[in-house]
Amino acid sequence: MITAKQFQRYATDPSAFRNDLMVDVDGSVKRFGSVMDPWQLQDFSALDPALKRSAGRSTKDCRMRAYLERARGHSKTTDLAVMAVWALAFSTRPLRGYAYAADRDQARLLRDAMQTIIRLNPWLGSILTVEAHRVVNTATGHPGESGTLTIEASDVGSSYGILPDLIIADELVHWQGDGSLWNSLISSAAKRTSCLLCCISNAGFAESWQWQIRETARTDEDWIFSRLDGPVASWLSEKTLAEQRRMLPAIAYSRLWENLWSSGGGDAL
Repeated sequence: MITAKQFQRYATDPSAFRNDLMVDVDGSVKRFGSVMDPWQLQDFSALDPALKRSAGRSTKDCRMRAYLERARGHSKTTDLAVMAVWALAFSTRPLRGYAYAADRDQARLLRDAMQTIIRLNPWLGSILTVEAHRVVNTATGHPGESGTLTIEASDVGSSYGILPDLIIADELVHWQGDGSLWNSLISSAAKRTSCLLCCISNAGFAESWQWQIRETARTDEDWIFSRLDGPVASWLSEKTLAEQRRMLPAIAYSRLWENLWSSGGGDAL
């Protein structure tokens, strides 16, 4: 367990929470602060003001929208899970969070990542409970007042009527349909000035509606935009990448690992 002083320090400083957090690293348990790459620290630092505001820990004006573009294998789900766990555990009010993914299997990855974090940091188990399709803060109030992160597949119907404090759009380029779900989420985010909307994905196809969203985020000063140029994670070996180059079509490797948007004709842009 942690002390009341530690809890307060984590509540006011997400970076302190992340630094001490125990995480699964390729089957071994390590302190998150000892394994993060500089680009992770940079993204977290850019998002922290919005994260604190969404959880009621700050009233400072800041950018409340983020688009993070990372190649495959670059801790997308884990980093989202760390953010979501902090927001849910330390919000000053019953947080209403919603995470959307391409399908139920992808959605479960975020829930499972949060469950692993809670398991490896047992003190969080006295605050957060993992259910089938949501994670609940059960530490204060009765169930009707508990904070929740609801984890959904990319279903438009489930997104109507929400009043969110936090929205996570996971692997946006893999979402099917015409973008109706995105339209619903971005309009729902506007209901609260303190709502953080965070989108994370690798590169996709330039003819898609996702490209338009990405380009709008990249050029909008009210958005935090971050892009990694290819496979830069310290934990990815050249041997691993060489195998991927051999086994994947060149265009798929470019999109998934080099983080290059592709045309429908098969040329990397």
